[in-house]
Amino acid sequence: MQTEKTRRDGDLTLTYVVASIGFGCLIGWELSGVFSPSLVLLEGYDITEAVALRIISLMTLLATFVVCLRRADWVLENKNRVLLSTAFLSLPAVAGAFINFYFFQIPLGVAALFWGAFGIAQSTVSLYWCIFFSLIPTRRTAISVGMGAVLGTALFTFINAPGIFAVSLLELAGIMVCSVVAPLALSSHMPAEWERPIGSFRHVKTLTFPAALSTGCFGAAYGFISITVCTLGPYAALIGGASGIVGTVIACVCGYLSTKVNIDRGISQRSTLPFLLGGLLLLPLFGTAGRIACCAVVISALAYQVITTVYSTCIDSYEFRLHPVQRYSMGSVPNYVGFLVGSALSFVIMVWFPLSERPLEFAMVAFSLVIVVSFVIYGADETEARKRLNKLLASAAATVAELPQQEGETDDGQTFRARCDEVAARYKLTPRESEVLRLLAKGRNAEHIARVLVLSIATVKSHIYHIYRKMDVNSQQHLMDIVDEPAEE
Repeated sequence: MQTEKTRRDGDLTLTYVVASIGFGCLIGWELSGVFSPSLVLLEGYDITEAVALRIISLMTLLATFVVCLRRADWVLENKNRVLLSTAFLSLPAVAGAFINFYFFQIPLGVAALFWGAFGIAQSTVSLYWCIFFSLIPTRRTAISVGMGAVLGTALFTFINAPGIFAVSLLELAGIMVCSVVAPLALSSHMPAEWERPIGSFRHVKTLTFPAALSTGCFGAAYGFISITVCTLGPYAALIGGASGIVGTVIACVCGYLSTKVNIDRGISQRSTLPFLLGGLLLLPLFGTAGRIACCAVVISALAYQVITTVYSTCIDSYEFRLHPVQRYSMGSVPNYVGFLVGSALSFVIMVWFPLSERPLEFAMVAFSLVIVVSFVIYGADETEARKRLNKLLASAAATVAELPQQEGETDDGQTFRARCDEVAARYKLTPRESEVLRLLAKGRNAEHIARVLVLSIATVKSHIYHIYRKMDVNSQQHLMDIVDEPAEE
């Protein structure tokens, strides 16, 4: 186990800063792909051709995640090789845009190949970043991902704003390269103890149907709105993509606060639903300007949802030793199935067979109803569990503060460690829960444990709650008594 000195998050400041910049570059070119039908990457194509190429990239992206899900162990073991062999497949789409603008229109079939490669690159680079954030200590993961998302949205706006076309493409190629070089550089300097054997990761259960349905519906909303705003023109697409900065800033603030207070993720997720539904239902009632505003509200809410999901997934994968490739791919498959369906739906009712105001209203009501039903089926409330945990911790705090230091309660005490290991094995605690147990048995509180293990207080409280539940105890003193029992026999 690492010492407290080597695990202080101050030692990781440069890692988190570089990770924020590199992840921001990924977000920048991902957004350029999301809103590409009306922006620089698909300059020269009409909206029908542009949306078709975008859908091709979504299909290859989805197929790549399916393959990664089926070969999760191999992908994790060969992550650097996979990244290097696929990451730069995004560059042909940039080269194609340059040729289209300055020389001649490349055949649509060739463009389809370029955009198929673009989808593969997007999936593998985003997956690699998830792996990276799942291997490093989590105390600053949320704020690092959140800051990266804010930077990425700003980069998207800067690159796609009207200006010199060649310069925009050069900048886009630059952030694509940076999004690959940054995680490779960070991984090459990663301490050996952060790397874990493939067999040490826990495989997660298959995603339940309600969870997959909810994820797919949110993905469908994002796909629908992204194509809808693109049909309103390049300025609308630029405003729509840029509006996500509101959601990413809120996600960043929540990530910062999560290291200090216990934020219920369920409440955070439910808070986006009114904005999502309001934007969709009001969309048919306005002209172009009003529709852009509705799209901006929905995109901001979805940006918040996406970023909080990303850093929550990475933190949980680290804390519970979950297989990062399997877990991220499992969540991405229904999300991009929904994104693909939503994009196609928007193309049909906005471009192919444009609906008049009244039929569009009915379509939006039906779409919103599906989202609400999926959310109700899947929605979970953690409030009661959190209240119980906080009550247990509060009742234990006064008792622990009065306890004298006991013999053998140092990190070098083999007898104490053996007793803790025996208790952990008896109650089938996870490796992380075992670490928390040792510190709890010494009388440490949640704040101290968070500081030593470089975790957020919310995460530590979650571990303590699970330990109490598995051991069937209701106080820290009771837990300490169980650990001391073998020594008293």
